[in-house]
Amino acid sequence: MSDAKIIPEPLQDEVLAMPEYSHGVTRIRVTLDDGTRVSDVFVAWGAEIVKVGVSAYVPFDPSKIVSVKSNDVSEI
Repeated sequence: MSDAKIIPEPLQDEVLAMPEYSHGVTRIRVTLDDGTRVSDVFVAWGAEIVKVGVSAYVPFDPSKIVSVKSNDVSEI
């Protein structure tokens, strides 16, 4: 797995259009190309995954992300 924590460029504008969780950070859910869904993915400035849940470790390959959705607190 690559050390890069950047989500695919075509999805970055979608993330930027979502409400911010904190200054410059958006909390999202991602779907990977194998159908796996991961919640609590924190993305800075629409591009870089800074943590997943409470960990800075990203347990999946960001290049495998095929869709993103807001993971707003009110939706949980």
